Parts: sequence; structure tokens; C-alpha cells
Amino acid sequence: MPVLILLLRVIGILLLVRVVGRFVAGLLRGLRDDSPARPRVEGDLVRDRICNTFVPRDRALKALVAGHEEHFCSASCRDRALAGTRTA
Repeated sequence: MPVLILLLRVIGILLLVRVVGRFVAGLLRGLRDDSPARPRVEGDLVRDRICNTFVPRDRALKALVAGHEEHFCSASCRDRALAGTRTA
């Protein structure tokens, strides 16, 4: 019986060390997270209705489609929208 109690204590200590280690690793990862994976975008975002992508307003391509100004992420999306209004 004392061996079982000792084994349970060792397992409990190992689990506690693992939880504390993961917590500290997460804190350190958060402190040094300067990765450019998600660049900050300043200003308004507009939606490209063709591919449903959001683009910063100052970088979006603009075109008049059916009398309304629309914003696009790329020239191909703009051209698809313009082609759709010509054939309709």
C-alpha cells in the first residue's frame, strides 16, 4: 500500500510540473511574440464581394460596377465583377 501512495504522489508531482511548465512557456511565448504573422492594419477595411476578402481601404482597387463604387483585393476580382455586369 505505501508503494501505491508513493506512486500516486510522484504522478501528481509530475502532472503539476507539466502544468506549471506549460503555463510558463505560454507566458514566455506571449512576451516575445513579435512575429509578423498578422500585420496590424490601420484604417477601415472594405470587403471584396467576389472573393469575400477584407482589404484595407487605402490598398483596395476601386471600380464603378452598376453605378456603385466597389472595392476589390486584386485586378482579377475587379475584372470578374466588371465582366459580370457586362453580360447581365
